[in-house]
Amino acid sequence: MAWRPDNPITLPDGRLVCNRHRLVICGYCTVDYSFMDEILADDDAETSDYNDSTDNDIDNSNGNVISLRTERRVGTGRVFPTKFNPPNPNDTPMSLFPLGRTDRAVPPVDRFIRRNGENDQFLIYTDGACLENGGQNPRAGCCFVYGSPHGYARFPLEKQGPTGIPGPQTSNRAELRAVIAATRYRYWVGEGCRCLVIATDSEYVVEGMTKWVQGWIRNGWRTSTRVPVKNKDLWQCLLGEVERWDEEGMRIQFWRIPREWNTEADEHAKVAANEGAPQSFGDICGFLV
Repeated sequence: MAWRPDNPITLPDGRLVCNRHRLVICGYCTVDYSFMDEILADDDAETSDYNDSTDNDIDNSNGNVISLRTERRVGTGRVFPTKFNPPNPNDTPMSLFPLGRTDRAVPPVDRFIRRNGENDQFLIYTDGACLENGGQNPRAGCCFVYGSPHGYARFPLEKQGPTGIPGPQTSNRAELRAVIAATRYRYWVGEGCRCLVIATDSEYVVEGMTKWVQGWIRNGWRTSTRVPVKNKDLWQCLLGEVERWDEEGMRIQFWRIPREWNTEADEHAKVAANEGAPQSFGDICGFLV
């Protein structure tokens, strides 16, 4: 039997739920225990109250009902991501992270997984694009690719940032936003991931997250010339994700790749840019994908 993240809990009515979120079907833990419904079809136990609560999860520490989606946090700089350095300069994402299947999810899923036995490292391609960048009618879109051929998510950049303050439609914001969405899309450690490698052709994202941000924090979120850092809301949000995943036992690394290695994410981001920007910043959720 394949390993299942968080051994399931048996409820008094006989149902199975995931240990972490107390859900029958959990997109974070990538489990589906609904098969028990058929087994318990003749059971007289009343289950309507439980079914009504499946849009929420339970905080195991105190039993309070909280939102299924983990709250976004403002990063403090407690943890900084690092660059991914391929062992050989000729290595490509596809040579190091071919499409593979992890059975640590139920059902098993296809991901870009590190070869040579290091199957706890996953790779995701991310990109952002902005049509008429800097022009009169800029429109930005985001995409991340986590599998093939249908393992991608694309969406237009929102008009507001994570704090609710309006932000401009730019390629830089779209590139950052794509990474934030990728980190929050799934409960990656539930699939066996202990190191998530973000592959992007954006120097802005890679250098910003692995080097520049440390100086910005020391300077009170100002550049070396004392100018306020642009897109501070997204940098802080992404740092918060790095810190959150570190607490879960997963590192995040960044790999700057040539643009020609990132064409799929780029093409989808351009399509998303024309889909019409929503007002509010939201989460892109992946369930059983």
